[in-house]
Amino acid sequence: NKGNLLTNNHVVDGCKQLKINYYNKEYEAKIIATDKTLDLALLKVDLRPKSYISFSDYNPKKLQKIYVAGYPFGKGLSDDLKISSGIVSSLKGIEDNSNELQIDAAINHGNSGGPIVGEGGELIAIAVSGLAKEMAEGINFGIKSSAAMNFLGANDIDPSRVKKSSMNNDRLLKLLEESTLFISCTY
Repeated sequence: NKGNLLTNNHVVDGCKQLKINYYNKEYEAKIIATDKTLDLALLKVDLRPKSYISFSDYNPKKLQKIYVAGYPFGKGLSDDLKISSGIVSSLKGIEDNSNELQIDAAINHGNSGGPIVGEGGELIAIAVSGLAKEMAEGINFGIKSSAAMNFLGANDIDPSRVKKSSMNNDRLLKLLEESTLFISCTY
């Protein structure tokens, strides 16, 4: 609610200028901190959003239903927020990385840095990567919200947390549309 944004480091790495679009207004974003190992970046925008996503205060579980929001293929596909759904497939990423989890919901180029939320809109993970579609199907990864909270804590930000719950599709969609932003980068 203070204009802090969380995304992947690989989304903003090398950018000379960052902008976000929020309700048809463009805002400049500044990089506050990065973590190349976790692949996270903290940005700041002079804006008070209509909504924001709170972090889950529980550990994710296998088979947990999740939703992924983002802009796969950027605005080349459309400027409308896209949402896919699936489950948590594994509590570890590639090479037993316990900072990540594996999901079966679609993640494509342009989903990076987007939220992976539970049925109550709570942040479970941040979309980061997927195995090449020629090699595998439905093997995609997110950085766990617990790892992101450690990153934020190291940068003096204490995000709000919520318990596991559920919300109807209309409320969940509104939350995701009001809090998932398209980031554009000028190199």
